Amino acid sequence: MLVALAVPGLDADAIELAVLRAGHRVAWRAIDHDEVLTQLAQRAPEAIVIADHPAVATSTVVGSCDLLGVRSCLIVRADTPLSAGALRLGLQDVVRMSDDGSLDLRVLAEPQIMPTSAPSDHAVDPTPPTPPTPPTPVMPTAALPPPPSPTVSLDSPRVSAPSTAGNVSPRIPRIIAVWGPAGAPGRTTLSIGLAAELAARGLSVCLVDADTYGGTVAPALGLLDESPGFAAACRLAGAETLTHAELERVAQHAEGAAGSRFAILTGIGRPHRWPELSASRVTAVLEQCRQWCSVVVVDAGFSLETDEEISSDLLAPRRNAATIAALRAADDVVAVGAADPLGLARLLRTHADLLETLDGARVRIVANRVRASVLGIDPHGQVRQTLDRFAGIRNAVLIDDDRDAADVALLTARAVPLAAPRSSLSRGIAELADALGFAREPAPGARPRWARRRQALVAG
Repeated sequence: MLVALAVPGLDADAIELAVLRAGHRVAWRAIDHDEVLTQLAQRAPEAIVIADHPAVATSTVVGSCDLLGVRSCLIVRADTPLSAGALRLGLQDVVRMSDDGSLDLRVLAEPQIMPTSAPSDHAVDPTPPTPPTPPTPVMPTAALPPPPSPTVSLDSPRVSAPSTAGNVSPRIPRIIAVWGPAGAPGRTTLSIGLAAELAARGLSVCLVDADTYGGTVAPALGLLDESPGFAAACRLAGAETLTHAELERVAQHAEGAAGSRFAILTGIGRPHRWPELSASRVTAVLEQCRQWCSVVVVDAGFSLETDEEISSDLLAPRRNAATIAALRAADDVVAVGAADPLGLARLLRTHADLLETLDGARVRIVANRVRASVLGIDPHGQVRQTLDRFAGIRNAVLIDDDRDAADVALLTARAVPLAAPRSSLSRGIAELADALGFAREPAPGARPRWARRRQALVAG
């Protein structure tokens, strides 16, 4: 086997000698992140041994190896546990190095855990192979109670479980994808706000940043994003080792309204990492998240183009595969457009393409940032008339322009329902949650305000 070494901080000569004695060949050695990527581009080995060191044990290095079909193995000393950064990479192959410098290289001779059927991401045959039964997942923490079903299969039908969230009665578990055309219509703000609003209504929520052109959920919430959780989950799904316990490990958490919390799988901060988010991996992660939490909110990318499918290279990765896979996996799609002449034109032009892309998902139109300054008198009526006339849309949710609330949310790195709970933007997000079927039911014995006031007057 042709093996590469990226072992800063360790005795590279002793490791190379052990590799040669085990009958393998050494392709090259590297000591930092940039040198590894350069060497991979020039000569890709069959396997690479990576030290548990921040200079080389990065998600970019592991993702590049996955893309090139190079097996990644971590090397650590026998008495040293893996670091937190190495654990987030999701690698299953670990080489142990004893105090005398000897190595246990039997892992290189074992079958690789990651499946070798890479063409399944882009195969011509549309029928995917039946995956093996995943390991029994571990129940997540009490902050995120899971629905009753413990496992998921890619070929199994979608499950509709009864609600366990008190007075909330939606159809769960559900995946809600938030999509919008180019032009920054407010997808991320609404995605974060919707996740926080649903969490405040007693649901266990997971927010997924699946934007392959650069995710912004993590910086919007002030989260450290050294190792994106969604990319790590996709890597584990590709190795068929993604469980509820692994999702809990790679996810981060943010505060919602009313003291609630919701999980977040952060997105890729650098667009060049998009090949890590293949269609089959994205679908597998979302289906696993469906069983992990009651509601999965996906911040999807904007592009629906599939021009690369006419390429002669049928196995080449697709830039927009993650967005299309997320939309097709969703039970509901929230299509967000800016409520101005340009934003509405973009939304109406791409609405037909959106309907052609989906596989039966329900679409809810949201016109964001409605204001009279660009629409004239009666801006709500103008928007509704335009959507009805050109697309036959009559049930759109209109959200007023409230830049002060959006600015406060960005300034404090919190969701809008938490940062500005009484703002018109927060009320619009609550209306969207109601329109999606997550309306609050009145508590038992509760009476309207006028009845309570009348009783108080009679009593006085």
